[in-house]
Amino acid sequence: MTQHLSQAQQAQQTNRTADGRYTVKTHAEAEVSLSGSSQQSTVSLVPDEVAHNLVATETGITGDEHDAISVDVVDQLQQSRNFSPENVRSLTSQIGQNRLGYDPVGRAALRHALAQMPPEQAHYARNELNIMSSGQYAQPNHHAAQGQDTAPDGSPNAPVAVTDARVQSGNFFDTVTAEGTTFHRVRDGVDPVEPQAIRIQADRPLADDDMAKISQMTGYALRTAGQGEGASDPVQDTPYSFIVHNDTTKGGQCNNLDRFQANLHTIMHQGSPVRKTDRAGSGTKGTRLIDGYGLDTPGIEIYYDDVAVEP
Repeated sequence: MTQHLSQAQQAQQTNRTADGRYTVKTHAEAEVSLSGSSQQSTVSLVPDEVAHNLVATETGITGDEHDAISVDVVDQLQQSRNFSPENVRSLTSQIGQNRLGYDPVGRAALRHALAQMPPEQAHYARNELNIMSSGQYAQPNHHAAQGQDTAPDGSPNAPVAVTDARVQSGNFFDTVTAEGTTFHRVRDGVDPVEPQAIRIQADRPLADDDMAKISQMTGYALRTAGQGEGASDPVQDTPYSFIVHNDTTKGGQCNNLDRFQANLHTIMHQGSPVRKTDRAGSGTKGTRLIDGYGLDTPGIEIYYDDVAVEP
């Protein structure tokens, strides 16, 4: 009796080798990716923790910037289900401009670029970026004389020269210029980056001995912030202030300038630490390299020539 095979059975019979064995066929597998084209990256929801890490990785934003907007960015990513790097950066940029008033993705990119530069070039580039972001190069305001508001003296876009009579008389301004260099007073929203020069302004006139003593304290405090240099000889720019130079990129001092600032204030009050041995000479045990001012300590403000200014 002849048995008729179905179409599927007939196809199966053709899938044999000469010895009667079945051959093995391979099948293409579906590919899934979270990177690449938007089509490939459109996936189901991912854990929020993974999405937060994706935002940090693809944009380079960290710290307060990341904390301020990442929740909103992740929420938008989850709604769009598009986790491509391009979409992550686009959403972060849009939300950052709305929430922070600037583009955090662009700033992160600039920080990365500056980190690749030699320190001196980065110093000048960063100063230029600060000036540009403050609007100091904006076109002259021809209506100012008609009563419109102008930037206050001493703001980042209106620095006051140290030759100004007000500075020479001891008035404090947030931003001053001395011999072509702009100095910013350290305060909230102004953080030193890799300064090459430091300006100290006191709340009373400084005699030569005071200037020499405080500059020595400045150099001592800088060495507590890293294994770098101390301070150069002081250059007096007003009766109340002086400038010292120091490459804070050496020994990692630029990463610990908050420690320098705190230690400088402590040393000015208490002096340098008490010596525990006679290594500095016979009879020096129990003495200090620099004596503090105690209750007569002058108040000071610290200025740097290389800072990051928040808008």
